[in-house]
Amino acid sequence: MTHLAHCLSTLRHAVAPRRALTVSQWADDHRILSGKQSSERGRWRTARNPILREIQDCFSVHSRVRDIVVMKSSQVGVTEALVNVLGYSMDHAPCPMMVMMPTLETRDTWKVQKLNPLLQETPVVRDLLGGVRARDAANRQDLIDFPGGVLFLAGGNSANSYAQKSVKVIVLDDLDRFPEEIGEEGDVITLAEGRTKAFPRAIRCYVSTPTVKGGLIHRQWEKSDQRRFFVPCPHCGESQPLEWGGPDIPHGLKWTALPTGEVTAARYVCRECGAEIGEHEKPGMLAGGVWVARHPERAARGYHISALYAPIGLGPSWLDLARGWVAAQDNTATLRAFINTNLGEPWEEKGEEIDPLALMTRLEAYAEDAPRRVRAVGIDVQKDRIEVSVYEFGIGEECWAIDHLIVQGDTAGADPWDELAGELEEISPDCGGLDSGYNADMAVKFGARRPWLFVLKGIEGRGKTLVEDDDTRKRRLRKKRKKGFSPFLVSDEAAKALLTQRLKLEKAGAGYLHFPHGEAAFDDEFFAQLTSNRLEEKTHRGRLVREWKQTRVRNEAFDCWKYALAGLRLSKIDPAAFATRAAAPQKLGAGETAPPPRTIARRIGRIGGFR
Repeated sequence: MTHLAHCLSTLRHAVAPRRALTVSQWADDHRILSGKQSSERGRWRTARNPILREIQDCFSVHSRVRDIVVMKSSQVGVTEALVNVLGYSMDHAPCPMMVMMPTLETRDTWKVQKLNPLLQETPVVRDLLGGVRARDAANRQDLIDFPGGVLFLAGGNSANSYAQKSVKVIVLDDLDRFPEEIGEEGDVITLAEGRTKAFPRAIRCYVSTPTVKGGLIHRQWEKSDQRRFFVPCPHCGESQPLEWGGPDIPHGLKWTALPTGEVTAARYVCRECGAEIGEHEKPGMLAGGVWVARHPERAARGYHISALYAPIGLGPSWLDLARGWVAAQDNTATLRAFINTNLGEPWEEKGEEIDPLALMTRLEAYAEDAPRRVRAVGIDVQKDRIEVSVYEFGIGEECWAIDHLIVQGDTAGADPWDELAGELEEISPDCGGLDSGYNADMAVKFGARRPWLFVLKGIEGRGKTLVEDDDTRKRRLRKKRKKGFSPFLVSDEAAKALLTQRLKLEKAGAGYLHFPHGEAAFDDEFFAQLTSNRLEEKTHRGRLVREWKQTRVRNEAFDCWKYALAGLRLSKIDPAAFATRAAAPQKLGAGETAPPPRTIARRIGRIGGFR
């Protein structure tokens, strides 16, 4: 009788319906993390990163969600959550699935580092596939066959990836690196959606760190219900999303810095009570957090995640983020990367339309007792003239325009260069940049006699810094093996973005540009030249790209500013240390007198402003 009861119990257990688990429940029960894929190996714990729970559970068998958008910062655990979805679907809810990466190469890398550990080290998945099948699955790059379903692994840049495949679940990871169009086939979103038409309860998921405003993931996010993770303040209990804030916003991430600029501490300020929250309080805040939709009437779920939410030990700390932000302020490319990868926000150029007349309204009278600053010249060479802008730089590259002059004459001959030499003697610059794009031999010869003056050449191309660092220059010169002098390269793209950003600053301080009142050189023509670049959008090879367009023929004022700043950076003069030394009392010998302060005699009437 006991044996019969045991048999009946076993039979009832075998035929009883399985408990309908959510993805997060399945992961907590079964998922094992490998050292290949995570800094914390062992059993998965959703409670370690609570922000991922709802995102995973959108894929559960009882979920009514059909479209999921995740716009996120880098390395916040979303990819691992999607691996949980795959394991859950293989073991608990078998169906045909597809994961797409931007290219076949990125697919292969993702499979080795993320998927293979699931197949080999999570027991229920390994047992499901069987020993031989698990090894075969690990070795095959494009397809995983399992009981009741199949997982296709594809590259988004290949038209064949979309052909003759019908799936219930499709995930497009790193979406902003996909081409927007696949040859003559159409746009990538429509093609992906077409793979799911045979399944009324299909789930489509789009995941990416954003790049630019209007990119693929940002457009999907704009159509979603736009959820943000609200966490309680440990002091007043007010629920709120973690936001970066800013210098003019009282809440958000704030930090303490030394006079040198080094950030030493960071904390979060509550938007309701103003209390300072230490990062050690973050685990409790995350545990009590909930997702709140801005547009609950929309069907598509949208999730935004920034690195501010990263659990302690699983991502950058608040102190790391503050230091990264401060370090990025002097480089537009670095700032863009920070906003994309740490804030999870798309990059938008500030001030794509600069009004030159608006700049003329902020002309100011300079103080006669202004402190000694680093004086830099930017020199642009044309066929029939040489143009020179004089700037002074303070802490944080705060900039004061001093003068602009034009030396007339055929620059293939010696006369304008001799006159320029006399002007520079009077200006007495500390550093500078000289354009070698026209009459390069004359420019190189002129610069060789002035060690403070860097001979430059402008280059096009995205993603470059304003000037090369020493290591990059050495590698470039070794690769070219070019004999003789090689000019220092200056990125036009970086200069345009940086100047546009700085001209939009409204308060004096780091990066701000000051212009003097009552100086004839700084007229409407000067400001028209300074703002002669406009950022435009267009589609190139199926992707939305932004390009700078020159709006007028004359833009020497912009070039001169670019060369002056490049000269400052290449000189490695620290404006803060420079000001400290200049302010220190000079020790004079017997009979010596202190030199008079440096001034620049106004030469506009003699040499000429813009003509």
